[in-house]
Amino acid sequence: MGFNTLSNEELIGVYLLATRKQLENSFLELLLDEIKQRNIEATLFETIN
Repeated sequence: MGFNTLSNEELIGVYLLATRKQLENSFLELLLDEIKQRNIEATLFETIN
């Protein structure tokens, strides 16, 4: 599954929504892997805080 059509902001938004909706861990892992690959973990953590 690819998330390359999503912007960084959209990807983070999808991840946050998926965690709120308590979607399957495997899907969350895919999203988090893409976030790590793009090296935008800091942006995710800033958004959470």
